[in-house]
Amino acid sequence: MRELAALTSRMLDRANVILLSPRRYGKTSLLQRAIQSVRRQHGRTGYTSLVKTSNRREVAEALLGAVLSGPAGWLTRRRTELAELLTGFTAQPSITVHPSGAMQVSFTTAPANVPWEQVLADSLRILVKVARTHPTSLVIDEFQRVAEIDAALPGVFKAIADELATVSFVFAGSKLHLMRELSSGPGAPLLGMGERISLDVIPEADMVAFLRRRAAAGGKTMSAEVAARLYRRVDAVPNEVQKLAYAAFAAAGSQIDESAVSAGFDEIVALEVVDYVELLDGCSPAQRRLLKLLALVPEQHVFRSEFLRGVDVSNANAVRKALDALSRREMVRRGPDQRWYVANPFFREWLTRA
Repeated sequence: MRELAALTSRMLDRANVILLSPRRYGKTSLLQRAIQSVRRQHGRTGYTSLVKTSNRREVAEALLGAVLSGPAGWLTRRRTELAELLTGFTAQPSITVHPSGAMQVSFTTAPANVPWEQVLADSLRILVKVARTHPTSLVIDEFQRVAEIDAALPGVFKAIADELATVSFVFAGSKLHLMRELSSGPGAPLLGMGERISLDVIPEADMVAFLRRRAAAGGKTMSAEVAARLYRRVDAVPNEVQKLAYAAFAAAGSQIDESAVSAGFDEIVALEVVDYVELLDGCSPAQRRLLKLLALVPEQHVFRSEFLRGVDVSNANAVRKALDALSRREMVRRGPDQRWYVANPFFREWLTRA
């Protein structure tokens, strides 16, 4: 896989990477495979996701835990060595070592006025000690959370990464509008900081061959035509293709045919109805009408008077606000053909049936 090879080589070469990927495109799987590849080649690396963090303290806890469990794990095997690593920290953490070797870090007893930017720097500077002997990297997934928590935090990471030139940082994110704002355009805090890698769909021929191999491995057959239609039915999104293929496999007899694919699709929609209802409940009336209209017919010219009448709004600004809100929630997307789509194909189908 081209992206895996590129990511692994950059991590081993101590180069920074900004990885952009829509949800369900296999980003986390790619990152974990890259980490395994780096470790096989004697690199020191680790992973953390910021998706559950809600303030600067929790970001610092996640980062320090990832550093101590991952790249610096070999330096923390004895309590004295761990204490030495943490000497001079702006705030002293409480650390719990789990049987797996992972370290859970807590700064909950720290004073209220702790300068968390300095704690972040303290945590990441540990990597310099590791980098003296091994290629060293740290993967920070769902990085866009730092901008949602504090608009100034991305700039703090930029300054730290510039200082730690012997360490590779991988800043990965799935909210594309935020990651693009952070990494491109005048004044973007991560502009020019590292190579940008964008995940795309797996080519149809490759995915069709993969689906047919997996079906055969399970003792069933699938024609190339059926595999191709399955691929297209869920917009070629890798995780959705595999979800539908699994459901179709379970619904099929010895052959995965069109009826098995349809049965699998219907089962997924039925099982996720509660989630879809909650999604729709969280939308304004205009957003709901817009979703239902786009589910029926994807549209490029969303500000035309005919479309505005369909959404039942008086002006283009109302549609613009609804699109912006739905885009930020990743419920709609703009396709290569410039038309707007409901992003989740199963949710889209449910909307047309509701």
